[in-house]
Amino acid sequence: MFNNVSAAIIAGGKSRRFGAPKTQAVLREQTLLEHAVDFAYTLSGRVHIIGDLAFPARPGLSIHKDIVSGCGPVCGIYTALHFLENDWLAVMPVDMPALHPSIYRFLYPLAKHGRPVVALSHKGMEPLVSLWPRAALAAFEQAIAQKQYRLYKILEQLKAVEAPLVQSMPDYDPGWFVNINYKQDLADFIAGKNRIESGL
Repeated sequence: MFNNVSAAIIAGGKSRRFGAPKTQAVLREQTLLEHAVDFAYTLSGRVHIIGDLAFPARPGLSIHKDIVSGCGPVCGIYTALHFLENDWLAVMPVDMPALHPSIYRFLYPLAKHGRPVVALSHKGMEPLVSLWPRAALAAFEQAIAQKQYRLYKILEQLKAVEAPLVQSMPDYDPGWFVNINYKQDLADFIAGKNRIESGL
């Protein structure tokens, strides 16, 4: 776990491509949301689920509907920052079940000077695998007021630190960033395609 960091799972998407509530999709006898919550607890004892969802009570766990709706992940992170009780927020999506704690251990030392830190995978920038300072709340408020709903733009505005994982992590594995967008993605993951040694 990290000092002065809370974790937020962005789980408020409509799952249109998946065709059913993605949070309830089952992987190895657990839902994707359950996997995400278990992972979040490896980072912090304070975990926020952002979405209109139900989940069994756990110590340090809270659930929040988006304060403002209709702006995707921007609304989700804005809501998490609004309820943040620490100085930093570790953000993760609900649909990357192979994320590894070493990613955030790499990001954490770069969290300085009030600038967000965002992972760069082999696919490029991963805005939902990131650390955000409490002070970023004002930038989200401004973006929402201006109906500017692109996380990339907020990261650019705040001069985010980009963390090149591929070049800098000797144990980097592309499988960490497998994204479950479609039911076939989940089927492939279960079948072992693109899966890594993640304990899942």
